[in-house]
Amino acid sequence: MVAARRPPRRWTLAVLLLAFVLLAAIGSLSSFYTDLLWFREVDKTSVFWGQIRAKVTLGLLAGVGSGLIVGINLWLVERLAPRFSVSQVGRPQERVQQVLGPYVRPLRIGVAAFLGLVVGLQASSSWQTFLLWRNSVPFHDTDPQFHKDISFYVFRLPFLQVIFGWLFTTLVLALLLSAAGHYLLGGIRPQAPSNRIAGATQSHLTMLLGLIVALKAWGYWLNKYQLVHSTRGAVTGATNTDVKVQIPAFEVLFWVALICALAFFWGMRTRGIAVPLFSIVLLAGVSVIIGGITPAVFQRFRVAPQELQRERPYIQRNIDATRKAFGLDQIKTQPFADGANLTAGDVSSNRGTIDNIRLWDPEVLKPSIKNLQAIAQYYSFSDVDVDRYPVDGQLRQVMMSVREVDPTLLPTAAKTWQNLHLAYTHGYGVVATQVNTAAKQGQPDFIVSDFDQATAKIPVTQPRVYFGEPPETGPDYVVVDTKQPEVDRPTPTGDTQTSSYDGDGGVQLSSMARRLAFALRFRDVNLLLSGNVTSQSRLMFNRDIRDRVEKVAPFLQWDGDPYAVVLGGRIMFVRDGYTTSNDYPYVQRVDLGDAARRDASTGDGVKGSGNYIRNSVKAVVDAYTGKVTLYAFDESDPVLQTWRKAFPNLFAPKASMPAGLLPHLRYPEDLYSIQTDRYTLYHLNTADELYSRKDLWALPEDRSGEIQQQRDQGPVAPGSLAPPSNPSKMRPYYLLTRLPGQSQPKFTLVMPFTPNNKQNMVAYMAASSDPDDYGQLSLFSLDPSRTIDGPTQVNSRILANTRVASELSLLNQQGSKVILGNLLIVPVKDSLLYVQPIFVQSAGTSQSASVNTIPLLEKVAVVLNTDVGYAETLSGAISEVVTGQPPPEQSPPSQPPSQPPPAPPNASSTVQQLLQQANQEYQAAQTALQHGDLAAYQQHVNEMGKLLGQAIGSSKGKAPATTTPGR
Repeated sequence: MVAARRPPRRWTLAVLLLAFVLLAAIGSLSSFYTDLLWFREVDKTSVFWGQIRAKVTLGLLAGVGSGLIVGINLWLVERLAPRFSVSQVGRPQERVQQVLGPYVRPLRIGVAAFLGLVVGLQASSSWQTFLLWRNSVPFHDTDPQFHKDISFYVFRLPFLQVIFGWLFTTLVLALLLSAAGHYLLGGIRPQAPSNRIAGATQSHLTMLLGLIVALKAWGYWLNKYQLVHSTRGAVTGATNTDVKVQIPAFEVLFWVALICALAFFWGMRTRGIAVPLFSIVLLAGVSVIIGGITPAVFQRFRVAPQELQRERPYIQRNIDATRKAFGLDQIKTQPFADGANLTAGDVSSNRGTIDNIRLWDPEVLKPSIKNLQAIAQYYSFSDVDVDRYPVDGQLRQVMMSVREVDPTLLPTAAKTWQNLHLAYTHGYGVVATQVNTAAKQGQPDFIVSDFDQATAKIPVTQPRVYFGEPPETGPDYVVVDTKQPEVDRPTPTGDTQTSSYDGDGGVQLSSMARRLAFALRFRDVNLLLSGNVTSQSRLMFNRDIRDRVEKVAPFLQWDGDPYAVVLGGRIMFVRDGYTTSNDYPYVQRVDLGDAARRDASTGDGVKGSGNYIRNSVKAVVDAYTGKVTLYAFDESDPVLQTWRKAFPNLFAPKASMPAGLLPHLRYPEDLYSIQTDRYTLYHLNTADELYSRKDLWALPEDRSGEIQQQRDQGPVAPGSLAPPSNPSKMRPYYLLTRLPGQSQPKFTLVMPFTPNNKQNMVAYMAASSDPDDYGQLSLFSLDPSRTIDGPTQVNSRILANTRVASELSLLNQQGSKVILGNLLIVPVKDSLLYVQPIFVQSAGTSQSASVNTIPLLEKVAVVLNTDVGYAETLSGAISEVVTGQPPPEQSPPSQPPSQPPPAPPNASSTVQQLLQQANQEYQAAQTALQHGDLAAYQQHVNEMGKLLGQAIGSSKGKAPATTTPGR
């Protein structure tokens, strides 16, 4: 029996390689096709094809150009190869020629094609730079040094540098490959006793060197304009040394390089080596002496000894340019004489501000909403947003969160393909809470809750949420309008209401080809096998609104906090888009992510280096259909105008924005964070002030979070509390408040400033979000002759208060923790009111985790000047610091007011007994909290507060009090 012959090993490898290539090609084609279907869904195919055209155009130009340059030079190598045998000068070269001889031409073509492909793919990544150059519009503003329009630096110069880099790389590769080819083909013979480089070879290589040097001359000319980003001087930009020495040096080097290039071309004709060598030495020497040593010496011995006098005009250029680039040149400044006491009449006349002071921090409120309003186990809440709505006839600040679906929370047995992709497809409705009050036991005070959305105070007539901010662990896609009913919401009777999608969102699976393409994309054969999927079904992917807007406009930067808006009964998501640049002249480049002060807990916002930013775009996404609309919000921005030329149909004009949406727009947090970061230095108006930096500002620390207990001082010892260990800087926050000079409360984004390395407050900046003056920045300068407490000092003052420290020390024991909310600074008439809510949260147990993870609003601390108010409600705390305000209800005094109360006969014994009783009440409160009895928990906490008040009174020689301020 003859054994079957095995196929040759090389054929097996070839088949495997071919299969791998086919699989990769099929995967790429399916991704390409489904992406095209998605762009058709959102009606943005112009972006899809526009990107491809730009990439292909740039890639072909660069790739074909590099391939031709390298290919022509390798063809010259072959043509110029010596025709005599090289056996006399080296057997190895002769053997190489014999081996390569039949393959020289295909090898030459293959090398040129491969390099062209690599260069083309690399060049295509610069498609955005290419489109900005091709569609550039003027800024109508010039730089102070070269008097060129700013568009030259932002749009044209970056692309010219791309061209220079491509040409330089290509010529260097051509030179190296040509030298290698000449060596292999005998044009370069190191072993020869004489004539080691053939004359034709020398002329060829000299020509390439001449071209590289001529290109370097152009590089020197471009480098001259790059000095507007120089960091040599006191500030960014062309400073004294750059203007007086470096710019002339680059101009000299430009001419020297041109002369050297001509010398190389002359050497190509004479085939002498002396002239090219002299040119190289000349260019290198002039470059080192004029371009390097001279500017360094000038800077050290001419500028540094009297830097301010030399740099003054250039520092002023930097100040002016930075303010323009970051939108800080239109800030209105006015004094604010803080320090006046507030009266009951002042509080009454500013009731619109007082009633909208936000007590609930978004990060504190989110777990409460999750536990109280998820209701069904498959619902979750990803974010909490601050907005304003008319409630009961008054404009109120509210906090809103969207109920998202999260089928990964289902039991393991229920996580079937049908449930994950066909049944649990959408969230339902919104939840909204009052910002300034709490319900019973310190829970959020809901104004929109549960599932009766249509009759709520903020009515939602289309509550289904197919597109939003779903959890990252959720399914990649869902299929709607199938034979499988979609889970809609639980009913009061315990049943599950179902629905079927009737919108136009998603991609219709109208053909088997589409189903196959999506099955390949998601590697999910169930899309082909399931009988529940019909030709009318629609597949939804890229359902995260952040992904949708980023794919539609990948050339924009995006704010890290999209927010939900209820408009006409529909849920919309709004996300702020930014046009940015890294090339604005005379402006320092900064890390935008660091300046925005975002981290993993606050979302992924702007990133990368930049020195120019505008909030030019507002993106709106419909939560039901997924429709994406980009509104050109700042139509005067030249960068946006350039992108509108590149993609004419992408942006809708600002005038087409729905009128009902304008009152809900917010001044974006990331932009404002970057502006306030820059303003800590660039509030200084003159070059002398900025150079000395004696009035440098800083951003205060964020003192929100869990407080620390210093155990060694006892459980109730005053001063035993430490502030949260949070080194991050404070982020801006929204207020609905009436600022000085305003007649009505406005929705405002605010930020305080402190002196550098100090904690008192020196200024307070506000950015308006209302339609009539949207984007107006106002700075309120505090009296520099007085020391006004900043947020860090106020937080320390609160924790040092005897009554606050005693009660919080007891609450901050094992089994529970005390959380400080955002410390808000609210301007009321001529005073600044500091408000900090205080929450208590149980550490939780496995038996009642759903209850124990709810932070409860326990107390509110208010500080006015040096007075601290501390009560269970905002109004109660304010009443303790406002003159003429009726005090909280108290029991009748135990002694006639005309006689001082006698000290207890044994004060220390009384204090000890009261503290022991307070500790017992605390333990009882923790037990109630662990069992989920919030009413009993609150009762024990109130009793503990009374006992602590009595203990404090006894320690001061007063009769024990019997009440504390009531809720």
